[in-house]
Amino acid sequence: MPKKQIHIRDVPEELYEWIESERHAKRVSQKEFLLKVLERAAANSAADAGTASSSAFSRMTLVYWKSKKFWVGKLLEHPEIMTQGRTLQELERNIREAFMLMALEEVPSEYRIREVVIA
Repeated sequence: MPKKQIHIRDVPEELYEWIESERHAKRVSQKEFLLKVLERAAANSAADAGTASSSAFSRMTLVYWKSKKFWVGKLLEHPEIMTQGRTLQELERNIREAFMLMALEEVPSEYRIREVVIA
């Protein structure tokens, strides 16, 4: 079966410059870079829906309990991160969001992301 193709025209200049800068820094082609960005977006979307593979993300331990109205939880690895949700799915979404907010606290609005391997 032939691979599907996507052609993109009229890319905003700011976005095009970011793509070029990031792909040059990673020393990959536009195609490789954009496919990786799309794969990550799909993985994040699947995580929000609760369908992502566990290998795509760091795993942490959520300790949770039912209060009178909400499910409440915190991460064992980061006990300062705590949140609630009306359902367990909402609690999981909220804990992911809380983790990202804490991880990006004090990071300027214009930042870059790079993957690094920690031995």
